[in-house]
Amino acid sequence: MIDYDSLFEKIPRVKKILDDGKNSILYHYTKPEKLLSILESGTIRFSNALYLNDKEEVTYSYKLICTLADEMPELNQSLLKKIKEHFYTKYTNIINGSNDFGYKYEYYTISFSTEADNLTLWNNYAKGQKYTGYNIGFCKKYLLSDMAKIGFDSVYGNIIYDRAKQITILKLIFEKWNKQYEKLLKSPKKNTAEKRVDTVLELIDILSIISLFFKNPHFKDEKEYRIIFINNFGTNFAKQTKICEKNGLFVPYIEYKFLKKTVDSINIGPTFDESIFYTSTCRMLANFGYEKKTVNRSKIPLRY
Repeated sequence: MIDYDSLFEKIPRVKKILDDGKNSILYHYTKPEKLLSILESGTIRFSNALYLNDKEEVTYSYKLICTLADEMPELNQSLLKKIKEHFYTKYTNIINGSNDFGYKYEYYTISFSTEADNLTLWNNYAKGQKYTGYNIGFCKKYLLSDMAKIGFDSVYGNIIYDRAKQITILKLIFEKWNKQYEKLLKSPKKNTAEKRVDTVLELIDILSIISLFFKNPHFKDEKEYRIIFINNFGTNFAKQTKICEKNGLFVPYIEYKFLKKTVDSINIGPTFDESIFYTSTCRMLANFGYEKKTVNRSKIPLRY
């Protein structure tokens, strides 16, 4: 399994951009029926990143990587060619459709927001005036600590929406691994060919994982925070995957059973009948042993 912590230690500036330590609570927005299922089962799902609803979300970063590689003539062109070929192939496989599962790792993600009362996200989970959306506030410290203890070794951070910042991050990564590659080319030692291959693979790995933290600037109002679990599919080390249907797609997912102490609060979206929504939520929480958790109502006013 790849040690992503050691890879990110090579680029501490990038690691700090992803998570500067400011957010202590992460909010997972969901529909009422999903909230009930999550709290009753005590599990949340990591979904396979390839099967997100929007193809553009997956391919956005791949296009950016290939474009930037063409715009950095000062770097080793042999290295850049390998990188472009890899990500162009991944891009075309997604766009054209492919049943090639030859990639060594699968990436599973779960999304949160750093905002507890976000109108953009409430609108995604409400259904007119019939019902409202909810979110679960998770304590980030407890959540990440527990995941690490039970083998959910994850990479995590804020989604980067600013294109200029995305390019800065990619340039830092390209320059770091290019320097390593060039050093090996100049080395008089005989075993550098194998190490150069390892350098290329490392660069592909770090670019693959960082690409999942880039999104189109149009989505910036979501203030998304993402936790990513890397699954070594098809090996004895892989977590068991399940399949669910979502908007006609068959989406692989991995269940994570969380501890109750990781739940900080339950937040209710904007609604006209907020009192009855509040009391019914409190009663539901008591049923599953969450009666001591804080329940908050949205402060966003509804318009008639």
